[in-house]
Order: sequence, then structure tokens, then C-alpha cells
Amino acid sequence: MIPVAAGGPGGRGVEVSMCKRMIVGATLGAAVILLGACGGGDESSSSAAGAGGTDNTGGSGAAPTGGEAGSGGASPAGGHDCNDPDPNWLLCEDFEQGGGDFDTWLAASDFVDGDGTDDRGRIDLANDPVHGGDHSVFMPAAAASGYEGASLDWRACDGPQETNCAQRSYERLYFRVWVRFADDHRYVHHFLNIGGSQPDDFWYHGTAGCLPDGELAMGTTVDFEENTHESYFYTYSPDMRCDTNCGDYADVASICQECADKGLPTCDQQPQCCWGNEYGPDTPHAFPVGEWFCFEMMMQANTPGEHDGIMAYWVNDVEIHRETNMLWRTVPELSLNRIRVQHYITTSDADDHSNRVWFDDVVVSTDRIGCE
Repeated sequence: MIPVAAGGPGGRGVEVSMCKRMIVGATLGAAVILLGACGGGDESSSSAAGAGGTDNTGGSGAAPTGGEAGSGGASPAGGHDCNDPDPNWLLCEDFEQGGGDFDTWLAASDFVDGDGTDDRGRIDLANDPVHGGDHSVFMPAAAASGYEGASLDWRACDGPQETNCAQRSYERLYFRVWVRFADDHRYVHHFLNIGGSQPDDFWYHGTAGCLPDGELAMGTTVDFEENTHESYFYTYSPDMRCDTNCGDYADVASICQECADKGLPTCDQQPQCCWGNEYGPDTPHAFPVGEWFCFEMMMQANTPGEHDGIMAYWVNDVEIHRETNMLWRTVPELSLNRIRVQHYITTSDADDHSNRVWFDDVVVSTDRIGCE
């Protein structure tokens, strides 16, 4: 176990009444941290480039063919864009439709949900800066909008891209996006995410505080530390470490009731206060600030009930961190079917500061994508 000074309530700008942070173990040489994240992000409630992709509906959880299966993995092919997509791409979005008008663009895009899309102080299109073309998507976290962030959610709809669609199922997804933080960017509560549910279960399941059951939902998020922008995975799993002594800062009975209401009656297994566990690289890696960088992440679902899931992320085509031996699901019906272009931050988190960020050239694929 990696030693750390005992921490009291609080953590990364969230409300101290419900949060606590402590080192709880080490996995494969990387710190695994219990973090009190009291809501939001993965806990809160363009045309598709490849309509079919590699459909693994009802799969056994074995490693998909092509690309990477376990550690290592194939290099990205490169040389493709939204006008010439790779056959494995499920989504390619360059934000060029709509002539710079956000509402026109959103209506034509394959993003079917998102937080803050009705507020241009939270999300809009911009023509400067851009990574390519004439437009990027901008999350300004404007003061008039309470300094709040936003998200764009893509679903693997089996048919038209629309709210409450039936979803295709995948054993493995890759998600690439170009990112630029403003020079004075400080903080995000939750960042970029891959996740999934059962095919007929469209609506997002908030899981803050609750021990997952391996059937309702799964996912992983790449987050980063305030000010330093040092990155790490933040994820929930049925075998995660939970804070079982949280009665000094939380109403445990209320959390247990909320979990039961969400379909997670897991308080009969152990006390709750289950906040996402962190998995970070041995050598800290900070995201660049004030310049465009290429980010890619991957999640591969585990064989149901087995510890063989994988998650990894890359910056500018260099692998930063990889975790194997993950367990997220216990049934094959639970699979991957969504990504979130997310910069989640609340008014209480923001400390009267606009944490501005731009995104461009988003791709979702069943295989490595790469930066070019």
C-alpha cells in the first residue's frame, strides 16, 4: 500500500459533507485511490461513419478480432477523416455542419443527448481556436451560466440516432478527440468517458455512492487533478474499494435508499459510500494546457464475472496508462454503447472561474484510431 496522510472530508472541490479521499491499495504498480466524488460526470444523471461497425451483441466477452487483445495492440492505420472514414469507425464528427450555428449542427449530428445543450454559455461552436476545418465545439463555462460545464453524448443506436433508441452492443470501444484547454484552465470534476448499458436500456444511470452490481451499467472516465492536470482513470466496479466508515460525513442510510431506488440494493452486501476508484500511471502525466493535443482512450469489457477487462489511454499517440484485470460486468447483456465528450463542472466546484475547453475531430471506433 502506498502511504498517504489521513484525509478528512473533502476532495477536488466537491462538497465536503459527502466526500472523502484515501489511498486504498495498489494494482499493477499503479495507485488505486478511493475518491469522494459527490455527483455529476459519470455519476449524474455528424453522420455516423460506419453504420454497422463490429457488432458483438450478446458476445461472450472474449477479445474482439483485430487491433489489440490484451496488452500491446496494433498501431493505428491513420490517413482517414470524416470524408474518408476507416471501416471500423462508428462516429466521425468534425463540427463542420451547420455553418457555425450550434442548434443547426446538433440537429444534424449523431449526438443524441447531453448536458447544457440548451445554453450557449455552456456549449457552443467556435471558429477560433480549431484543430482542423473552420469550427470546434467550445465549452465556455460562462459566468452568466454559473461557470458550469457541459457534455455531448453519443449512443450506438440500432437504427436512427435518436433519444431512447435501442442500442448496438460492443465488447470494445475506442474514443479519440482533440482537446485544448484555455491558458488559465484549472479544474474539471469529470472528463472524457466510455460506458455502456444493456441494449434496451437507453437512459443514463447515476451511480454515485453505490456499489455496482455488474448488470445495470458500466464505464470508465479519464479525469485529471486540479491545476496540475495530472491524469488518471476513475471507475466503478462490483469489486471496488468503498469507504465503509463514512458515517462521520454522510447519511449512509440515505445513500443506501438512493442506491436501492436506482436498482442497486447493495447495502445488504456492505455499507455504501462507494466513490469511484482512481488508477493512475506510476509516473504522473499532465495534459498540456494552452495547446491542442490528441487524446484517445479504450475500454474492453471483461468476460462476465472474470477479471480480464482492459482500459488504456494515449496522448499524442503515446500510451500513458493501461489497466488489465478489470471486472465491470457479471452478465453478457451488459456491454459498451456510448461515449461522452464531457467537461463536467458545477457552480459550487468552479470557484467563480471559467474553465474553458475546446474539442475537435471526434472519432469512435472498434479499433485503434490514432491522431492522423
